[in-house]
Amino acid sequence: MSAGGGETGAERRGEERPVLLRVEGLSIARPDGSPLVEALALTLRAGETAAVFGASGAGKSTLMAALHDAEGLRARGFTVRAATFTAAGAVGIVPQRGALLDHLSAAGNIALALRNAEQPVPATPQEVERWIAALDLPRRWRDEGQAVAHVSGGEAQRLAVARTLAGGRRILLLDEPSVGLDPLRVDRLATALRGQIAGQSAAALAITHDLEFAAGFADRFLYLDSAAGCLVELPITRGETAAATVTALGAALRELLAKETGHAGGRPRVRPWARIKAVFADMSAPFAVLARALAAAPAALARPRDFAEVARVTFAQGLWRPLGFIAAVSLLVGFTLLYIFHRAFSGGGVPVRPDKIFALIGSMHVLALAPPLSAILFAATSGSAVAAWLGGMSLTRQTAALRGLGIAEARYLWLPAVLGLALAYVVLAAVFTGGMVLGGLVYLKVQVPAIADPWVVVTADLLDPPAARAPFRARALVLVALYAGGIAADAVAKGSSDKASADAVTAAMVRSVMACTLWVVALELASLVVLYGARGG
Repeated sequence: MSAGGGETGAERRGEERPVLLRVEGLSIARPDGSPLVEALALTLRAGETAAVFGASGAGKSTLMAALHDAEGLRARGFTVRAATFTAAGAVGIVPQRGALLDHLSAAGNIALALRNAEQPVPATPQEVERWIAALDLPRRWRDEGQAVAHVSGGEAQRLAVARTLAGGRRILLLDEPSVGLDPLRVDRLATALRGQIAGQSAAALAITHDLEFAAGFADRFLYLDSAAGCLVELPITRGETAAATVTALGAALRELLAKETGHAGGRPRVRPWARIKAVFADMSAPFAVLARALAAAPAALARPRDFAEVARVTFAQGLWRPLGFIAAVSLLVGFTLLYIFHRAFSGGGVPVRPDKIFALIGSMHVLALAPPLSAILFAATSGSAVAAWLGGMSLTRQTAALRGLGIAEARYLWLPAVLGLALAYVVLAAVFTGGMVLGGLVYLKVQVPAIADPWVVVTADLLDPPAARAPFRARALVLVALYAGGIAADAVAKGSSDKASADAVTAAMVRSVMACTLWVVALELASLVVLYGARGG
């Protein structure tokens, strides 16, 4: 049984080929409970290529998600059930426009797949070149210098297919592979994909609206009937010419689409309980991300190359780019605070010598302000930058491509991003503290020359605090540790959530900054209450 009903000519001709994917009785319901797919059947054999058509909104992309990431659909509120689901090979996806990982080079994309295949293969330059050549891509891409941002649409699709096959995926799901390509590149892509699928004894299912691509790519042509919720196999065989196949496909699809005119599922209703669950999930997401990332630590540390690839980006976004800004702000804050203290006391007629005033203040202003100010600035710069990067990966389906390679986000993305951000904050908090100290030293040197050793005055409570002030230093250190983990986990959680638009990416950035700022304020106040309560007021 291939799709929806009886045995097809395609199956009879290829019945000796092994079955790679068999699905029977697949049902999918939307989060509001309305059915999307009911009792769907699908079989794919080795070397087989199939194209799936359907009206917009019929559920083609959801069907693809059910075939490779049913748990992800369930997490979004869908119900997914299947009487039979057997796969004789790993399932890989090729999202629209390839979804190449843009923090890696062209060769790096292939190497990542090789390292993470079910049976890992050494990612040697020769092995990378073999896969690049297999899809007729430039051999110079074997070198690490080719940025994926500079490849054409057709090259991106072929590179994505090479990456998926290099990762040991024998069942390929392609989402609109020809979108944005001119007719010549569509024909080349279809020919290259068809040849590789046959040569690798793999199987492929492509969602498409492009008749020319389908005619050059597919052995079988399927239609997702949104009214019946099942796949219908079109009684069309590949003609002697692509034009003949396109003509036959066009006639069959026009007839089917005409029957569906007026049928639409409407906008799904969102139940109140679902809204409450969504709010709770958003609030608890940082804790869940942190827990899953730490649980993935052993697997991540066993793959240091993967860890380093993401940690490098995180450090660039979270540490190096805001470093100068953080240093400048902290220097200004340290200088300005002592200026304000000096002017306030000297202008108020208080009969206290300036050196006594600053000896009394010591480093308390640094201990009080360095943790919260550095945390808020870090959330607004580094945290939002990493959230935007991860959000962009979700929006451009790069995270979906990772899952399609069998690479867990918690291991590859979340752990190095959380640890990298947390370490970046600790470094920047130290920089902010040092900047405040330096700003204070400059002020005392210039404006209060009567102080013999301004270094001792400004750093006394930081380096060797008296017993009465030691708890304030301990409080500052605890807060820095809490802010490091909290901001990192929140930025990664909000950045990694599914994104459907650019607005969702910016909204996640803003929500992360707001949430982190509120938590900083709450922790500052709560810690002061605890500290002064323990001291007896």
